[in-house]
Amino acid sequence: MDLSDSIGLAFFTIIFTLLANVIFKWLQNKFDFLVEVKKFKREHYYNQLSELYMELYAVIAQSEFLRVFHNIDSFGSLKDIPFLEIQQKLKKHQKDLFSGEDVKSEIEIVENTITKFNKIGLVESILTKKQFASQDLLKLAVAYRYCHEHYLNENLEAGQLEKFQKTELELIYKIVVTVIKECNSNLKFCKMDYNKLELREGKMDNKIFNFQKVI
Repeated sequence: MDLSDSIGLAFFTIIFTLLANVIFKWLQNKFDFLVEVKKFKREHYYNQLSELYMELYAVIAQSEFLRVFHNIDSFGSLKDIPFLEIQQKLKKHQKDLFSGEDVKSEIEIVENTITKFNKIGLVESILTKKQFASQDLLKLAVAYRYCHEHYLNENLEAGQLEKFQKTELELIYKIVVTVIKECNSNLKFCKMDYNKLELREGKMDNKIFNFQKVI
């Protein structure tokens, strides 16, 4: 091997080593980036679960318990009756001190931990903690809040009222399905227990509420 061959080989070795180091460094940075992205996603999804989605899931779970307990499926499907809420009322009477007769009566809406699990409460939770909600869920929540203001307003023209009522029903259905799917999707990504059926269909698995009938 003459001098020119030796110089050529040395030059080739230097170029090859340089390229190998560049490629290795690029792959290492790419790998580190992907690891950081995955770590960020896992932390973000976990925060979504702990700050918002598990709370929403619990509200829907109460609705599903009511569905099973009162056999609501016999009256319609999930799409027909997507959410059930409880409203408690207290009637107060004011009596005349002398005659003992009622002079005034009024109905008071009772608010407690059970009645707070309602449709508008579900939506307000999404909007209050919007930084943890998906874009789709935010869109549905904003739309629902608007329809909720009008769907019981009997002063509206009949056709307009019907439109609000149909839209309200469809929106709350979509909200329930979206919460169930996204909650399970996040649980899966975080390597936590999740329900495959709920992830696929967006319908809560309520078999746990099927108790034996008491005789």
